[in-house]
Amino acid sequence: MPSPDRSALGRLLRDAHPVGRLLRDARLAVGLAAAGIAVYPHLPQAVLVVAMCAPLVLRRTYPWAALAVSGVAGVVHVVVLADPTLSVVAVPVVVHSLARWSRIGAARAALVVGLIGAVVGPARWLIGRPEAPTLRDWVTSIAGNGAVVVAAFVVGRRAREQEELRARREREQAERQRLALAEHERTVQAAAAEERTAVAREVHDIVAHSLSVIAVHAEGGRALTARHPQRAPEILETIAETAREALDDLRELVAMLRGDGPATADRSGASYRPAPGIGDIDELVSRLDGRVRLRVAGNRRQVGPVAGMTVYRLVQESLTNVLRHAGPDAAVDVRLDIGERAIDLVVRDDGYGAASVANGRGTGLAAMRERVQLHDGTLTAGPRAGGGFEVHAVLPAHRTTGSAGG
Repeated sequence: MPSPDRSALGRLLRDAHPVGRLLRDARLAVGLAAAGIAVYPHLPQAVLVVAMCAPLVLRRTYPWAALAVSGVAGVVHVVVLADPTLSVVAVPVVVHSLARWSRIGAARAALVVGLIGAVVGPARWLIGRPEAPTLRDWVTSIAGNGAVVVAAFVVGRRAREQEELRARREREQAERQRLALAEHERTVQAAAAEERTAVAREVHDIVAHSLSVIAVHAEGGRALTARHPQRAPEILETIAETAREALDDLRELVAMLRGDGPATADRSGASYRPAPGIGDIDELVSRLDGRVRLRVAGNRRQVGPVAGMTVYRLVQESLTNVLRHAGPDAAVDVRLDIGERAIDLVVRDDGYGAASVANGRGTGLAAMRERVQLHDGTLTAGPRAGGGFEVHAVLPAHRTTGSAGG
């Protein structure tokens, strides 16, 4: 089955102006036929001339048919007519058509047919002359006709090669555009997935910690107020303050995602609070009513805002896990060493330890690892040999320095 590219319909559809080209071919056929009829006006010869020129109308869509009809008519033309007419130009025109719109094998076959005609035709007409032809007559006639056929073939092949090159470049350009679009879509999807992960991580850190603090104070406050009713307002204020801070954090996060900016981050009129940093860890620890011992070594101001927020979230998530899994009597030790080469953070507790891992620490630890990996750092977490749980994070200094945050 011929491919659509080589079919008659394919060539017509590929042509920008098929009707216009058809009309031009028709004018060429009529012009050559008229020139031949002017030499041989009688009906039999005129019909032969028309039969040789008419196939030019089909040379673009059916080049082989045009060559066959013109070739047969050309043979009869050579045998019957004593002298050539301009209608013989139809043969190199059809050779050009096959060279341009057919495969190389078909084009070469057409070239051979055309060259045979370029030799046989002049030979027949030279031999038929009353005077004997000279060597110059032979060379000029045969070489001239052969050159016309070869030129038609070369021009046709060159046009085909240029069209194929242009089509190949268009395909390559389309493929590059497709690949670029696919890469852009992958980049957009990866960025969206990263943003979703970051949002989920922030929401988890904000909500999980705040709700854990609220739950601990609510449960502990129930027992405490039974013995010391006067401390009820203090406990309720702590719960309310924690809830307000969580709500403010969520509002700021939503405002950031919407692109609203600081103006709408707090609709109650409070000033916009910057992201928590390393300087806010003391206040974070103070919420646990003395259960946490914090030790900080080094200059906090040398820690940049992004790294500072990462350290804050690591401590926050670690304390959240303590509240949720370590038990009500667990004590926590937070050690933060800020050195010239790295920030070293250790959070350990003496609670239930390994038994708590299966109860949900995995989700928070995954978020913590993602945060640390953004700084090319390392994080290890697991139960301690003597009981309890330990989180150890190291952030390289070259990824954490910058303006002070918190």
